[in-house]
Amino acid sequence: MNKIIYFVLFCLVTTGLIACSKTQQDSTAASTTKKELVFGASAMPYSTVFEQGIKPILEKQGYAIKTMNFSTLEVNNQSVNNGQVDFNLDQHTAYLNVFNREKGTHLYPLVHIPTIPAAIYSDKYTSFQQAPNGATVLIPSDPANTSRALRILTDNHFIQLKSGTNPILATSRDIVSNPKQLKIKEMDSVMIPRTLGEVDFGFASGGIAYQSKLDPKKAVLREKVIPEMEMVVTINEKNKDTQWAKDLKAAYQSPEFKQFMQKYNQNQMWALPQGE
Repeated sequence: MNKIIYFVLFCLVTTGLIACSKTQQDSTAASTTKKELVFGASAMPYSTVFEQGIKPILEKQGYAIKTMNFSTLEVNNQSVNNGQVDFNLDQHTAYLNVFNREKGTHLYPLVHIPTIPAAIYSDKYTSFQQAPNGATVLIPSDPANTSRALRILTDNHFIQLKSGTNPILATSRDIVSNPKQLKIKEMDSVMIPRTLGEVDFGFASGGIAYQSKLDPKKAVLREKVIPEMEMVVTINEKNKDTQWAKDLKAAYQSPEFKQFMQKYNQNQMWALPQGE
């Protein structure tokens, strides 16, 4: 009798393991070959470029794109991390790395994409050279874009950072020379365009400037885009080897998309990835 019971239990356990293994294999296969992708969109210009330049390429390959709109990047990123969304477009690698570190997420930069450079804007002056001593400059409070704003000021010789400072990690505490005694104040990046009329200068990323409808002619200093500040397609790291991720990356690197950008970028507002 005991032998019969043990035999039955053995069969049940073995069957269960086989079933679990098959379920995992089926799940992996479905993730690899799926043809419906969920895109985490925003009001930023990168979503527009995707809709007009990338989506048609993917649809020709049999993909169906479902769009979910988000008002904040944090919620969008968390949705990518938890699998509700497959990819989004609204951040550079410096921001992504900080987000992963602070939030414990597993976001992955799939491919670099065309980027609108950041700039420092003014409602009062047409040149930063006109800045009076003690002029107020608003910069973002999030670490990735704080360093970005400081780099613009450094590149144009209005401040100097201490020797050996990593330009991607720079903070106001790293400033060792400030000849014009600029009052550099940190603020939520979304609030800076709304406050621009009350101060002398303010930093805005390309996406924020586009969303806030800032006049490009009011940019007095422009960013030299480095790879860490190029926008990227962001996915969950576990999906980086799926076929859909490979196809999405290939679409951004395709001759068809490059031709699209040549027409779309006639005003030279966009900086193309340096590795492309």
